[in-house]
Amino acid sequence: MKYADIRAHAIAVCGLVNAGLVLSVSIVAAAEIKSLNLADDRVEISISGNIAAGDAELLRTRIKAATDTGKLVTSMRLNSEGGSLLEGARLADVVRSAKVSTKVGQNATCASACFLIFAAGETKYAYVHARIGVHGASENGTESRKATKAMARIAEELNVPESIVRRMVNTPPTDVTWLSLNDLRLMGADINHYKER
Repeated sequence: MKYADIRAHAIAVCGLVNAGLVLSVSIVAAAEIKSLNLADDRVEISISGNIAAGDAELLRTRIKAATDTGKLVTSMRLNSEGGSLLEGARLADVVRSAKVSTKVGQNATCASACFLIFAAGETKYAYVHARIGVHGASENGTESRKATKAMARIAEELNVPESIVRRMVNTPPTDVTWLSLNDLRLMGADINHYKER
């Protein structure tokens, strides 16, 4: 099954599924998505906070704005505990299509739906003290096996190792399995050479 087919299936299955840690329905704020100009006409975009509907479109807008001014978006800096699985899958698609790297910095967190975005990076960087985690999906506060299976299929398409996908599927949405440095290395993440600015 192709990534686009899996994503379409995940969207159909998930609906308004939230893969974040059990959050109150009243918390609907979107992630903060900001551009940072780097040297040599490069741009890094940071995504922080709760992932919500509209974030993928905002990311596309930020990427287009940079490229329209002749700048190259080279990386996404992530710091999110998750949020909407549907929007996380859309953001992962944008990141994968843009062929940019993903980074989780010192003391930053990337879990749940954010993990899919991290996994979509052309190159993945994680600071040694970053927290990157996985768990199953919930829908309206209740564990959803269908949504979890859809999320697992997306992770597999993003070449996430089976051992990590298995932990994603087996961890309830109310908990998080934090990945070790060895897990991240299995994903091809660069840990030793990434230096926080």
